[in-house]
Amino acid sequence: MIQPVSVAGIYSPPFRIVSKYFIASIFSFVILNFMLLFNYHSITGHHFQPKILSINHIATLGFITMIIFGAMFQLVPVVLEVKLFSSFLAEIQFWIYSTGVILLVYKFWNFDSSLSFLFPALLLSLVMIIFSINIILSMIRVKSWNITGTYIASAIFWLLITALAGYFLSKNLDKPFIRINHLQYLNLHAITAYIGWVGMIIMGVSFKLIPMFTLSHGYKMTLAKISLVIINAGLLGANWIMHYPETGFYTKIFGSLIFIGFVLYLIQIFIIFKKRIRKKLDIGLKFSAIAFVLMGIVSVLNYSFLFFDYESIANLTIVYGMLVTLGTFGMLIVGQMYKIVPFLVWYHKYGSKVGLEKVPMLKDMFNEKLAEGQLVLMLIGIILSSTGLLTKFYLLVLIGFLFLFLSSLIFAFNMFTIYRN
Repeated sequence: MIQPVSVAGIYSPPFRIVSKYFIASIFSFVILNFMLLFNYHSITGHHFQPKILSINHIATLGFITMIIFGAMFQLVPVVLEVKLFSSFLAEIQFWIYSTGVILLVYKFWNFDSSLSFLFPALLLSLVMIIFSINIILSMIRVKSWNITGTYIASAIFWLLITALAGYFLSKNLDKPFIRINHLQYLNLHAITAYIGWVGMIIMGVSFKLIPMFTLSHGYKMTLAKISLVIINAGLLGANWIMHYPETGFYTKIFGSLIFIGFVLYLIQIFIIFKKRIRKKLDIGLKFSAIAFVLMGIVSVLNYSFLFFDYESIANLTIVYGMLVTLGTFGMLIVGQMYKIVPFLVWYHKYGSKVGLEKVPMLKDMFNEKLAEGQLVLMLIGIILSSTGLLTKFYLLVLIGFLFLFLSSLIFAFNMFTIYRN
């Protein structure tokens, strides 16, 4: 099975729309690491704290989801060979979403401010509905369906569930009404967001991008299909039982399904890498390969939470969150940005000039040695900060966060170098 060799084409939306999301996400990535560095002493204890929640939403909404929105507007039309339903909706969505993210982050940081949680929650819920409508109305016109499309459709469903849960949590903070424990409902919100929304998107898109960039072919997608079914079954079960105060045995059942699904996914990715023609990994694929290793570690850690009291280990939930957001998703996103952004900028600026004048090579559009340095800094930063948090050695945490901040500056420099070409 030969994969397509482009992330742009006749179905692509206007480049300026996608760029807005990418640039905002890059900016958020730098802000995220800056906030970690200058608040390293506050990153401790239970994860349900105003500053930690604020920083977490910079990561999940400002960095991860912002870039997913931009990527979906670019990749859904190209991968599924259909025009985006409305570029206007994508444009309007950006401004509403940016406002909602800023207000929610501000409210978490200034927990006692007069701003209601409900207002930013309503803005963000509206955005999730607008985005879902835009993607759904694009996808219903698809003539040739594939596994990536099915994963994306699942992700849209879980995005709406995530938005609904987030709205209920925001309303509950203003005026409690949820019957079960707020933290239990928060965990449900996090599971649905990380696994259902972000996980499904990343998994589905990886089945297109990884083979495309590695020139892999000659493999079956059986494990990918089984993984899709099993993870969704686990998520449906988790969303059912976690609305009750006592989950007990059922949590282990549905948690095990999700764990098995991720194991199958990682095996499928390993098979794709093994079948690659392009044996040498460039910087984008190096980031991605490390992200998949970290995903395996995170999956085992998450599964172990079902069987022992993780609250007894200092800062373990915070470390787990960092390994997910910065390690797994962060590394994977950064890696794919090094693959996608150069091509999109090149295609937009030079695509029509090929054969008429000299145009730059993709590899010349950013400094790969700096990117290699970023990879080292980011990986060491994650290891040092995680170790420091677990041992409560906060000088190590500070050094780790400094490395992460420097890595984010390199990333921003390389990305804006690409845009300046």
